[in-house]
Amino acid sequence: MEHFITSNLSFLVLVALCISVPSASGFSITETNSYLANHVIKTVFSKDWLSCTLACQGDNMCISYNYNTVHGVCDLNEHGIQEPFTGPDDLVKMQGVIFHQIRPAKKVLLPRTVQPGNQCDCSCSSESACSPTQGSYGSLPVSCKEIWEKSRIRVDDSFHIRTDLPSQYANVFCRMTPIPGCGDGGWTLAMKIDGTKQTFTYHSPYWNNTIAYNEGGGTSLAEVETKLSSYWTTPFTRLCLGMRYQNKENWISLNYTAPSLWDVISKGTHTATNVTLMDWKSLLTGSQIQEGCVIQGFNSDMPGSPDSAKARIGIIGYPNKCGGAAQSRIGFGTAGDWYGQDDSNSCGNEDLNASQKKAFGYIFVQ
Repeated sequence: MEHFITSNLSFLVLVALCISVPSASGFSITETNSYLANHVIKTVFSKDWLSCTLACQGDNMCISYNYNTVHGVCDLNEHGIQEPFTGPDDLVKMQGVIFHQIRPAKKVLLPRTVQPGNQCDCSCSSESACSPTQGSYGSLPVSCKEIWEKSRIRVDDSFHIRTDLPSQYANVFCRMTPIPGCGDGGWTLAMKIDGTKQTFTYHSPYWNNTIAYNEGGGTSLAEVETKLSSYWTTPFTRLCLGMRYQNKENWISLNYTAPSLWDVISKGTHTATNVTLMDWKSLLTGSQIQEGCVIQGFNSDMPGSPDSAKARIGIIGYPNKCGGAAQSRIGFGTAGDWYGQDDSNSCGNEDLNASQKKAFGYIFVQ
């Protein structure tokens, strides 16, 4: 027992030494719920804080790091801050992130030029990318992914991106931190759908036109419906789809390349994707779908069956072979009342009386 206690004490001392005195100089600054923006040279995934410390120690270019304790993301920074520092002027506040500087900064860190009122208290690669001005159209980022790649910002908030003329730019919510099931940041919000409402039912004209809906609701993840100009202007290679039901969120990713969501959906033709049945079902815990025959992807529908289950993005299921009308569905922009389905459910799951769930849906592009 004495040997066990001694061994564990030795391990704790070693951990403390590695974290508090990580270099020969003994220099160390640690701030919780804070991070240094716009100076990332490398991003690694670490199982714990110590692993992130060791990764920075092993890179001579690393002055400090930001460790996201929620997602295990470790950003190595080529810069740091100098003592005494003023806190908010040097670091950005973010819950669950630890800033740790292990080496003295080699040069003075200039104050961030973007103020809290512009671009969500961020640090961008250029002023024009943060606060649109006259003539800045050509330099605005086209997506949250572009902002993320240039600056490695890890603050989830609203950002300005370029859209089609004449509006020139739009303020959209960007998910800059990893989404479980989808991956790292740089996700541009395109739509939010409330399954209890008819705004974005399958037959809604919003799927076919280039008219925004409630743009103000698209600057956060609040459960308020929106359709942003990113729906028809932002190119993507991946989608991240999320559903929230009874205070629980689930997410899945979908690989597909297109100039915009509007280009894929407005045509009205079915386009299959590589999402499995189990993936679709994982969006809603306890969801059900008939597996005799399934059609999934964009514009999932059986032509000639107006009462059949249908989904703008999602999956529909038949009890036997494909024919007649689909009796179950999981997806976004849904409709159908065949065999007891609730036609008013525009986002969620319907399968006879086995499962009827109206969810709140999120559609991100990257």
